[in-house]
Amino acid sequence: MTKSNIGVIERLSILREPKERKLLVAVILAFLSLVIIELQLPLLPVLSDTFMGQILCSDGTKNISTGLLIGLISAYIFYILIDYLPRKRRDKKTIELLDSLISSILDAYVRCRIFGHETAISHVDKSTLNESWLNDQKTILKNNNSKFLPLKFAMQTAYTRIEDFRHTLPLAVSLSPEHALQWLIIIDKIRLMAESYGEEVNIPREVQHLVDLDIEDNPIRLYKSTLNLRFLEIVEQADAWLKLTQSATNKSIRPR
Repeated sequence: MTKSNIGVIERLSILREPKERKLLVAVILAFLSLVIIELQLPLLPVLSDTFMGQILCSDGTKNISTGLLIGLISAYIFYILIDYLPRKRRDKKTIELLDSLISSILDAYVRCRIFGHETAISHVDKSTLNESWLNDQKTILKNNNSKFLPLKFAMQTAYTRIEDFRHTLPLAVSLSPEHALQWLIIIDKIRLMAESYGEEVNIPREVQHLVDLDIEDNPIRLYKSTLNLRFLEIVEQADAWLKLTQSATNKSIRPR
């Protein structure tokens, strides 16, 4: 899909929002009424030579009606240019920022780097925040088939980023109450993952090859299972966030 097509779709988003659609219909009706007044169409025969007909044909009525309708149409144009379009751009950038923050945890898990938690938020890979990948990971995590090192690096990133998640709550609030609620849930799941930081059990060299096996001889079996569960919860809530933001894009960020 080209950028021009995306731009057209974004402009047509106003037709998918109930409030904006009602405003647009009202303005269209006002414009049609203005056209009818300016055309000075003849009165219906039933209104000819009546008091109501005289009022409708008077210059005062025409001037007042024309002024009100022009004012209404002008106000709507200013609303679109000054409020609606800037707000939509701001909401889009806000979602992109929050998506990047969630992706930082997923990115640390996928790329499995020792210093992955130090990756700048602008350089994380957001391709993991998609429904297909998240569903695949949910299956792996529910079967407890995850690897320890990716979970460890995701935990380190959660520990590093927990304050960032908390401080960006006002951004989620600015989108809608639904976004704020989902972001609070995500914060809670990130916090639980971060609390596992520093609890790691010492792993003797001779049993390091067992860390990814779900057997009794695994010295970190319970610890890894905890990380697996915490990361599964993060993935599930990331999927819920993705569906919420996609729904907001298809409909509206919030009724205003």
